[in-house]
Amino acid sequence: MTFRKKIKNFLNHIPLWMQLALFTTFVTFVVLFYLVYTDYQRTSQVIADTQTDTSCRLLSMEMQNLEKYVQELALFCIQSCYDHTFTNVVGKENPILPDEMTYLKNQIRAYFYSRNDIKNYDLYLMNHNKYFTRTQEGIRTNSFTPADLEASHYYQECLRSPYFHAILPSEEDDIMFQYSHFLLRIRTKQPLALVNVTVNDTYWNTLTANHSNPGEFICLFNADNQLLHSENTRLISPDTKELPADLYTLASGESFRCTLDGEQYLVTCAEGDTYHMRLLAFLPVSYIDTQIAQIRDSILVSGLLVSIAVLFLITILIRLLTNPLIILANKLVNVGNGDFTSTADISGSREISHLSHSFNDMIQHIDRLIKQNYVAELNEKTARITALEAQLNPHFLYNTLQAISTEALVNDQTKIYDMITSLASGLRYTIKGGDCVPLCQEMNYVENYVLLQKMRMDERLQVSFHIAPETTDFMIPKISIQSLVENSIIHGIGSDRDSISIEVTSKLQENYLYITIQDDGCGIDSTRLESLLESFHSHSSSRTNIGLANLYGRLHLLYQDQADLKIETQEGSYTRITLIIPATKEVPHV
Repeated sequence: MTFRKKIKNFLNHIPLWMQLALFTTFVTFVVLFYLVYTDYQRTSQVIADTQTDTSCRLLSMEMQNLEKYVQELALFCIQSCYDHTFTNVVGKENPILPDEMTYLKNQIRAYFYSRNDIKNYDLYLMNHNKYFTRTQEGIRTNSFTPADLEASHYYQECLRSPYFHAILPSEEDDIMFQYSHFLLRIRTKQPLALVNVTVNDTYWNTLTANHSNPGEFICLFNADNQLLHSENTRLISPDTKELPADLYTLASGESFRCTLDGEQYLVTCAEGDTYHMRLLAFLPVSYIDTQIAQIRDSILVSGLLVSIAVLFLITILIRLLTNPLIILANKLVNVGNGDFTSTADISGSREISHLSHSFNDMIQHIDRLIKQNYVAELNEKTARITALEAQLNPHFLYNTLQAISTEALVNDQTKIYDMITSLASGLRYTIKGGDCVPLCQEMNYVENYVLLQKMRMDERLQVSFHIAPETTDFMIPKISIQSLVENSIIHGIGSDRDSISIEVTSKLQENYLYITIQDDGCGIDSTRLESLLESFHSHSSSRTNIGLANLYGRLHLLYQDQADLKIETQEGSYTRITLIIPATKEVPHV
């Protein structure tokens, strides 16, 4: 016995509800495991992305504030330029007088104490080779050689900078950075003095307060990738070797992961637009993993509880479903044996009840279809007989008219011969198949019809044809022009006139065929015209407008919205009806 047969025999001894329960439970556990896993992966990625985005936005705001802080330092350094006396002393080439020296020291003292974040304030006077140093202890005056100053790093950076300033690191731990700025002669942009301030870590402490996550720290680099200040000097300091190269190329809003001293960090960056300083935040990946682990545990517990609840509910639901299904299966066996009177009255749940009603409706519908099919077969046979009769009768009449016309010709009754020949030709045209014919065939039919009408009306009827030669091969609806000519004859003659003149024209314009039937009859009054136009759109007709309404309906079926029937009239004067259809030599598809 094969393995497949063994499985089948084993399943044959297990109740259906238990098979469904086991299968549904297995599928449910697989789906739940997949959902829990994907939810965990997605949540992990969302947490990491959210942490990165939050850090980037925070650094961006802090960098904006930091640039404002540097701008304030720049204004602080050049505020002496607005002091006319101070500027004259700095720019003069003669030796500084004692009174001027005292004035300079007082001003430097005032500048120094105007801010609480300045540790040292240095002023270098280029023309006098002197510099002043102001600290909390006091002010000192020293001399310097131009060569020493020009060789200094901050002097060279100020010359190179378009803003005539320099932001450089300091060797002291409690210093954020050194800021230098030239005082220039406005006209020649010649440096007259150099202001160099040492900024303490007061502002830096406000930055670090926003990064209080465990293990997180920030670093500040200038535009030349020199480390200005670091919160963690053990990991990142000017002496640190072999730092990741991506630290120096990381752009604003970007992030990457690096390993420092065996610890993996998520690094985000914000770069200033004006001074191009870069603020980097280092967040331990272990902190993010801790948050993800908390979410993972919560998802696992929720998934386990849901699995237990689903297993319990599935077992109960399948037991409720199987018993009614067995009853319904027995009913289907009866139906298969040909008993279409068998009905099922099963309840227990809304779905089972609905299935029971659907079963009963299906049985009734099948029984009804069988009866309808039987009746349809009878009707089809009757219709074939009727169609055969409808084909035989017109042919019999046509052959009879042909015999009469021959007899009239033998007895030299040419007028009667012409009338009967025209009538027979028209009859043959009407019984031919097809909804559309070439315009030339329709015009032949119309000419025969006019000939018969003139036999009755004589000179009271005048009809002229102006058919453009290029339009004769285009297809038009059958008996359409004849209907319009007949409408003019019937409705054009009123109580005040006993004759009518009709003109039939055709032309080709922009891929459309225009056929116009105009008469000089009594016209159409406004009330009847409104009723006629309403019948076009409502697909209804009355005794007075049945011909035009039917023609409009045929146009809509053949050409949809590409055809139209326009009516222009003036009561007591004329009526002009224009048939507009696409110019085509092929029969349109209905």
